[in-house]
Amino acid sequence: MSPVARFTHDGILDAAAEIVLLKGSALTIGDVADRLGAPSGSIYHRFPSRDELLVRLWLRSVHRFHEDYLEAGEHPDPEQAIVDMALCVATFTRRHRAEAAAMTLFRQSRLVETAPEACQEEVRTVNDGVRSRHRRLAFARYGSRAQRYLTLVRVAAIESPYGLVRPYVWERVPSWMDPVIESSSRAILALGDG
Repeated sequence: MSPVARFTHDGILDAAAEIVLLKGSALTIGDVADRLGAPSGSIYHRFPSRDELLVRLWLRSVHRFHEDYLEAGEHPDPEQAIVDMALCVATFTRRHRAEAAAMTLFRQSRLVETAPEACQEEVRTVNDGVRSRHRRLAFARYGSRAQRYLTLVRVAAIESPYGLVRPYVWERVPSWMDPVIESSSRAILALGDG
C-alpha cells in the first residue's frame, strides 16, 4: 500500500490562495512551504515553478467561480439569468475571498501568451463554457447572436459586475453592491431594446 501524500495538490493551492489574499502576486514558494510546514521540495514536486503554481491556482479559482456562475445563469427568463450571473460575481467574492483574490492574478488574454507550456491549452479554453452560455442567453434575450448583443450580455453579466466588485476583493463586498449590480445589468441589457 502506498503512503498517503501529506501535501496534496489542492492543499498546496489552498495555502497559496490564502497567501495571495494577504500578499497578492508577491507570493513565494517559501511562503507556501512555511504556511504548510512543508519543505520547499514538496511544493516543487507538484509544481515545477512559482509561475506554474500561480497559473494553476488561477485556473482552479476560475473553474470554481464558473461552477457557481453558470449555475446562477439557469433561470428560464434570459434577462433574469443574466442578472443572476452578474450578482454571482459579488456573491462568490463574499463567500470565497481567497479564490476571488487569486482570480485577479492574471487576465486570460495576456496569460494565453505567457503561461507555462503545461497550462497553455487549459488557459486558452478556460472561458469557453461561459462564452457559450453568453451566446445562448444573447439569442434568448434578443433573438440574435449579433456581436452587439453578445457584447451587451458580456458587459451586463461579467464585465460591469466585475468592475464594480474588484475594488472590494481585498476587503468585503458591501451589501449595497447587489442592487447596484442588478440595476446596472438591467440598464445595460435595455440598451439592446432600442
